[in-house]
Amino acid sequence: MEITLLRMFLIISVTTFIFKCGDSQIDSDVIPPPAMPYAKNIIILIGAGMGEEHRKAARLVKVGEAGKLSMDDMPSSGFIQTHSADNFVTDSAAAATALATGVKTNNGVIGLDANLGFVPTILEDAKKQNKLVGLVTTTHVTHATPAGFVAHVENRNLMTNIALQIVDSDIDVLLGGGENEFLTTSENGCYPEAGKRTDGRNLIQQAISIGYTYVCDLSSFRAIDTSSSLKLLGLFGDEGMVRPFSPSLAEMTQSAIDILSKDPNGFFLMVEGGQIDWASHDNDAANAITDTVDFDEAVEVVKQFALTDSNTLIIVTADHETGGMSVSSSSSGLDSEDGPFSSAGGGLFYVNWLTTGHTAVNVPITSQGPRSENLSGVHDNTFVHSVMKNALSGE
Repeated sequence: MEITLLRMFLIISVTTFIFKCGDSQIDSDVIPPPAMPYAKNIIILIGAGMGEEHRKAARLVKVGEAGKLSMDDMPSSGFIQTHSADNFVTDSAAAATALATGVKTNNGVIGLDANLGFVPTILEDAKKQNKLVGLVTTTHVTHATPAGFVAHVENRNLMTNIALQIVDSDIDVLLGGGENEFLTTSENGCYPEAGKRTDGRNLIQQAISIGYTYVCDLSSFRAIDTSSSLKLLGLFGDEGMVRPFSPSLAEMTQSAIDILSKDPNGFFLMVEGGQIDWASHDNDAANAITDTVDFDEAVEVVKQFALTDSNTLIIVTADHETGGMSVSSSSSGLDSEDGPFSSAGGGLFYVNWLTTGHTAVNVPITSQGPRSENLSGVHDNTFVHSVMKNALSGE
């Protein structure tokens, strides 16, 4: 009797489950799920070499232990893995290619896969959708990270080749350093060094001839009327920009947004705090912290824009960590230690370094806007491209 009753109970339960599942399917046909969000604008900000401890040190200096950086005060957070196709420790070229294309490649390679095959970038996809596009950095605009979003070369050091590809790519706003990659060896521009081009082509003049406004100092930059539509090329150093950056990364980011946001189709913008990495290679905590704080001010500019256009996906991350930075409230006593530094909330802290190179630790990623929730948790760096691509297409 007990077995019969048990069988009857199971039959009733299974039948009820199937019936309910059927009802659920019918309901889903009658009431379609809400449309998946898409991003009219995508802004990715990359702190080169910026690990979790870089953020911590900048947080202590800017807002204290209890405060939050602008880049940390975002609804979605996680970490990304950074290895390249041929090395556990990536370089900036392979990391930028992974972020921009969703494809792993070998260290030193830009915009090509591990077999040196062409792979399209998210910036190029945005252009195909008739969006405006921009690149902003404190390094050369031909350096590995900005190049990873627009160029396709076997070796990141081919910067004169990258400069030519950049001009041919019709970028709407391009701001940073690297003037001498655009000039011939017989020419000097706004800065002391002669150019590096051996092909006889002055790419700055070429850009001007096809409609770009060119600026190379703070006064001419601030005189730009960003209320009118224009293509803008700004080169503020022979190679990387010189500290203190003039214009600042936040100022360049604001002008880029002012210009790009005029397009009703939206835009794609990559902003790099490029010299956080350089300072970390030098185990120079003071400049690494200052550059991270400056980078955070650019993040705040972007978040303020998103208040006026919420259909904007903002992603803040790094290409990799540099230096193996560690932050402590007590001194290690090591000769290589930097500090003490003052915390905004009171107290002191110290910085120690593990290496002058890159490390393989996961780097933080924070985000907001359409599809940003997908970036919570731990992902490979190629996944960032997948989220941007899906947000762009609405798939």
